[in-house]
Amino acid sequence: MLRGRPSTWIFPGRVHIELRRPLHDPARVEAALARRPGVAWARVNAPLGRMIVAVEEGGPPPDELVRALEAAERVDRERAERDAARAAEEEPPEEAGEAEEEEEGEEPPADLPVGVALAIDAAGFAATLVEWAVQSAPLPAEVAGLAGFISDVPRVRRAVEHALPGHGPWLPLVNATVRGLAPGATGIVLDAIKRLMQLREEHAGQAAFERLEEELTGTPERAGAPEREHAAWPRAGALSSGERHLARPCHLPKGPVETYADRMPLGAAAAGLAGGLMTGRLRRGAQVALAALPAAPLAGRDAYAAELGRLLARRGIVVIDNGALRRLDRATTVVVEDEVLLAGRPSIGEVVPVRGADHEQIAARLYALFDPADPEAVRRDGEWVLGPYDRVPRAGGWAGRRERERLGETAAHVLALTRRDRLRAVVAVDRRPLPDAHALLTAVRRAKLRLVVAGPGPDGGGARGSAEVKADAYVPGGADLAESVRDLQRDGAGVLLVSGDGEALAAADCGVGVTPQGGPPPWGAHILVGGDLRAAALIVTAVADARRVGERGVTLAKAGGGVAALLGLTGRRAVAAGRVLTAVNGAGALSMVQGAWQAHRTMRAPIAPPQVITPWHAMPSAQVLAELDSRAGGLTSEEAARRRPAGARRERPPGLLRAVGEELANPFTAVLATGAAGSAIVGSLVDAGLVLSVVGMSALTGGVQRTATARTVASLSRRTVVRAGVLRDGTEREVDAAELVPGDVILLGSGDVVPADCRILEAEGLEADESSLTGESLPVAKDARPVLAGHVAERRSMLYESTTIAAGRARAVVVAVGEATETGRAMAVAGTAAPPTGVERRLASITRVTTPIAGGAAAAVTLSALLRGVPLRESLSDGVNMAVAAVPEGLPLLVSAAQLAATRRLAARGAYASDPRTIEALGRVGVLCFDKTGTLTEGQIRLARIADRDRDLPAGAAGPELREVLAAALRATPLAEDGEHDHLTDAAVAGGAAEIGVTREMGAAGWREAHAMLFEPSRGYHATLGYAGGERVVSVKGAPETVLPRCVGLDPQALREIEARVEHLASSGHRVLAVAERRFPAPRNGNGHAGLGDEDVCELSFLGLLGLADVVRDTAASAVAGLRAAGVQIVMLTGDHPSTAGAIASHVIGDDRELTILTGNEIDEMADDVLDKVLPGVDVVARCTPSHKVRVLGSFQRLGRVVAMTGDGANDAAAIRLADVGIALGAAGTPAARAAADLVVADDRLETIISALVEGRAMWASVRQALAILVGGNLGEIGYTLLGSLFGGRAPMTGRQFLLVNMLTDLAPALAIAVRAPSKEDKASLLDEGPERSLGTALTRDLVQRATVTAAGAGLGWALARMTGPRRRAATVGLVSLVGTQLAQTLATGGLDRSVLLSALGSALALAAVVQIPGLSHFFGCVPLDPVAWGIAGLSVGAAMLAERVLARKDLPDLPELFAKLSKTVLPASS
Repeated sequence: MLRGRPSTWIFPGRVHIELRRPLHDPARVEAALARRPGVAWARVNAPLGRMIVAVEEGGPPPDELVRALEAAERVDRERAERDAARAAEEEPPEEAGEAEEEEEGEEPPADLPVGVALAIDAAGFAATLVEWAVQSAPLPAEVAGLAGFISDVPRVRRAVEHALPGHGPWLPLVNATVRGLAPGATGIVLDAIKRLMQLREEHAGQAAFERLEEELTGTPERAGAPEREHAAWPRAGALSSGERHLARPCHLPKGPVETYADRMPLGAAAAGLAGGLMTGRLRRGAQVALAALPAAPLAGRDAYAAELGRLLARRGIVVIDNGALRRLDRATTVVVEDEVLLAGRPSIGEVVPVRGADHEQIAARLYALFDPADPEAVRRDGEWVLGPYDRVPRAGGWAGRRERERLGETAAHVLALTRRDRLRAVVAVDRRPLPDAHALLTAVRRAKLRLVVAGPGPDGGGARGSAEVKADAYVPGGADLAESVRDLQRDGAGVLLVSGDGEALAAADCGVGVTPQGGPPPWGAHILVGGDLRAAALIVTAVADARRVGERGVTLAKAGGGVAALLGLTGRRAVAAGRVLTAVNGAGALSMVQGAWQAHRTMRAPIAPPQVITPWHAMPSAQVLAELDSRAGGLTSEEAARRRPAGARRERPPGLLRAVGEELANPFTAVLATGAAGSAIVGSLVDAGLVLSVVGMSALTGGVQRTATARTVASLSRRTVVRAGVLRDGTEREVDAAELVPGDVILLGSGDVVPADCRILEAEGLEADESSLTGESLPVAKDARPVLAGHVAERRSMLYESTTIAAGRARAVVVAVGEATETGRAMAVAGTAAPPTGVERRLASITRVTTPIAGGAAAAVTLSALLRGVPLRESLSDGVNMAVAAVPEGLPLLVSAAQLAATRRLAARGAYASDPRTIEALGRVGVLCFDKTGTLTEGQIRLARIADRDRDLPAGAAGPELREVLAAALRATPLAEDGEHDHLTDAAVAGGAAEIGVTREMGAAGWREAHAMLFEPSRGYHATLGYAGGERVVSVKGAPETVLPRCVGLDPQALREIEARVEHLASSGHRVLAVAERRFPAPRNGNGHAGLGDEDVCELSFLGLLGLADVVRDTAASAVAGLRAAGVQIVMLTGDHPSTAGAIASHVIGDDRELTILTGNEIDEMADDVLDKVLPGVDVVARCTPSHKVRVLGSFQRLGRVVAMTGDGANDAAAIRLADVGIALGAAGTPAARAAADLVVADDRLETIISALVEGRAMWASVRQALAILVGGNLGEIGYTLLGSLFGGRAPMTGRQFLLVNMLTDLAPALAIAVRAPSKEDKASLLDEGPERSLGTALTRDLVQRATVTAAGAGLGWALARMTGPRRRAATVGLVSLVGTQLAQTLATGGLDRSVLLSALGSALALAAVVQIPGLSHFFGCVPLDPVAWGIAGLSVGAAMLAERVLARKDLPDLPELFAKLSKTVLPASS
């Protein structure tokens, strides 16, 4: 093509000039321009296709630079020709041939610039308007269709371009010209819309580049691409100018669009042959063949890519090659270079201290000695030494060797910390993953793509260094990365690479370039994201969405093709081709809409929050403040304002329009819409309207329910505003928790909700209630000392968001806010996609089998009519009517109604389903995982047991001696202030005493308190001094290990017995308090003692023990027993110690068998396959973290089990969301748990969960019976119509009669069956009901029985009536017999249910009216019947019902197995 002057782009201090061709010697050309006066430097950027020239002030104008570049290019071209000639003389011909065949590559379709193509489309549209005005077109529409095949079918286009090399860019011009000269404008309009979207994409990309130009090309180092990136591009081009040549070793794997398009030549040939045979005209066959055009999937993909490119540019992402966005749906593997995941400097990871070592001392010395710039250096500070484990001298060289080997498996460095040559700790040092690396890796998993990490070493083994980065495979990185990418491509992978290596990015199918900190952009990339890994995660998310767009486009193409084929067969020959193309292009327009809509959804997709792995808990306070660039007095207001991120919008409940759209996204919509269009084409507009009204009514009903439920759950999940006392500018002020930033210093007191994740700086008697996070129901003592612990529950130096201060005061520094907190990460999981529901999968499998059956029957009816000489249009009408009859158009409404009815019944009991489809999943639950705290237990500690040396009894059964123990403990308990105690243990003791009538004066008449020592974690006890009956009484309660050493009179045997009783209580889930007193005479002078000190708490007399526990709910045992009786496996998940967890589980489960308990540490050591074998027999998982819960759920799901998860804490949110059914307790539940749940139980009653399970099982039973009515009835109608057509020549039922049957006599009774509530008598049996039983042999029996009996009753009535009267009378009798048989079967199923009786009666009356009222009868193709005809119909119904009783005794095969076999036979594997 002819080209004018090179394009230029002018920026401050720089001029970009378009390069026309790759340069032979870029360095010489750069030097030639740099020698020009006023030119600072010049760099070739081959991936951009530009020469970038830095111009000094007063330097040469752009025109002069263009001329200089053209002169340098001529010299370069001449030098290239001389070198090529010389090389040809020296190199043997066969070697050159081998070099040419080394890579077969894939050349993208050449295309015109977008603006030129749009202008051509405009000219074509103008020509079409002229043709419309003069009512004449130079070319027939068939030629435009042929041009469309050449343009849209890749195989045909490649063949044409191969036959006419170099003419590829002219194809759009030829296509637009042909479309302009042919009748119809839909093709040109569709193409013009596509070009407009591409133009918007290109302009947005240019604007994004212009905003970032200084950052990208401001220095010669950044502006020029390295030589290896030059060589990677055989054909350079300008920014966003289209697809570049892919230098691949083999062709890209096919996506859904290519798979469908490559089949279309064969499909077009088959359609053309069938159309020609049916009409006897070759041209008519050619017109029908045009229906196979794959316009819809191509248009949808291009619209998605164009809109996504525009939206990415608005976000600041530079798309260099927009063709990469059009290859996203073909990516199967994501390769991530380890350098983009890991921080630049190594840092301290896991620290394993030796037994008995002082954690605070180790942390202080370790962080003082460690140098991240040289982690291998040996550093000394007095008697402390830190260095590599193998180089630091120490006594006992074997010490810590096991830890050294374990840490060495993942860590880059293993250090030893010694004091006086004795090992104090083994330390792992490694580069931590960047906070946003978690977002990228999570996006890969969610997209279900293969993750490959590239790292140093021959097998990429260096990438295994970080334990947090898990991959499916590892490959060599560094200089070998490009070759690793090509190896994966040779293995058949479509590769999306995230890297900073330009050469490797150029070799990938989609290269996402991450700019190294301070380094040049990786210009070989197709997409530049700077250092934003969240943007890279967004592009990975787009891979799955792009594939989804392609699949929807294929569905639309099939539907549009079916409509187009009917138009081609029935339309006037002169306009049929135009109508065919209109239908095909209409499907393409719908596909473009869904593609653009999906692009916006991609940009709104939730990205996993940052995951900071800094071990704040193990760092000294001073080091924490230094890392956060903060100070003990807090931040200034200016510092806080700079650190505050832009606030994210709160996600609002979906609107009605969006909810209706989601309801329409079901497997039946396309089929029903196609059937409606077919009815309209053959002249049945009323029938088409009826079908569409059913689809719309179903979607509207489900959408209304979705929005109403979403608002209800949102109101339950609305977070209350938390206030926090923060130090700003050196003074204390109160702010909203949302205003906190990392580095803020906050003040906390008893009763405060912790507003963010914090590291404690100072603590005084501090205890925190962390039950909502860790599941630990008892308060946890906290202090400011570093702690070397891995589990969140053991990090005593940390406070976490949404937990509560139970006692004491603290000053703490904020280390994480929002999504970065432990709770925030759990809440973010609520935004991830939930697992797909089962009812759609099962109904879709039924549809996949019944649709080909219906299609075959329709074809048979059409062919039968044609063979008997029936006109084509009437024959097609019979076939379309048959196809429409076979589609259960009421099925979406029926399923929605069943779920909606169950949802409303549950809502009346206080259980709110976020989606009605949750109900069907409840019916399939086979495993229920319970969080212990707050779910099986009440989440509050109470006095459970009282013991002394001889007795151990429940508090309510305590005798006088044990009550005196409790009275002494009560004397050692402070009086409540305003009715509340500061410590939960004090509240439990006081509450337990009040329940059984124990007072402080019991055993100490007249007792009055004189002084008290309040509890402090460092002291370990609470003591009071009081007076009673002339005695001083020191009463003490506290930790046994603190109180018992202060007691006297205990011999070793007695002490062992007490310690054994303490261990027994602790192992059964109790917090144990020891109670002791000391009595001695009061001084003679009266009041005497002025106070109480630690030295006075001695020589105590041991009285007994108190056992405090989180009490199991009264209904827990019965609820669990009911669930187990229903065949549901119960697994308790808890953060408790195994012995505590086992004791509670034994109480809840209540049988005599030994429980199987698994711990979190044991799960960590198990591979997935081992865990899969163990879990089916497990009852309890103890020491369980949120990640363990996710692994447990994933294992059950791999085993094919449907899993429900019940919980109330933030630590449960991830598991709740990932479960097939997530259940949150609403009243006590955290916002994270409620937001993640599918079902929110507002009353916190376990019985409500049982009711939900019953409703789910009942829904499956209702669905089975309703399916039999709809699908079985439809199959019976198919059989009756097919037999009638074969024997009588014409279908005995019209389209309107089919709809009459489906809407009145099928749908109304089926709805009544679906929405009825389970009776009290049925509830016990319903617990045994489920999908495998409901949709197995029971459904097989019901479907076959219904279909056979319906066909028999209708066929018998038609045959008897045909013997005694004309065809139309016989058809009416057959219709009445068919309806009567179906209603009789429905009454037999529904029994005496009022709604079923009313619906059946209403259907019968409606049928009688339709048949007997003359005008109405004529409208539906019937004739009024005489008594004899009604008698024949009644006789036929009776005979059919008698036959049903015989069929009911026969054993029939399992329907899912039957469907699986039919699917393999009838449907291709790809479907």
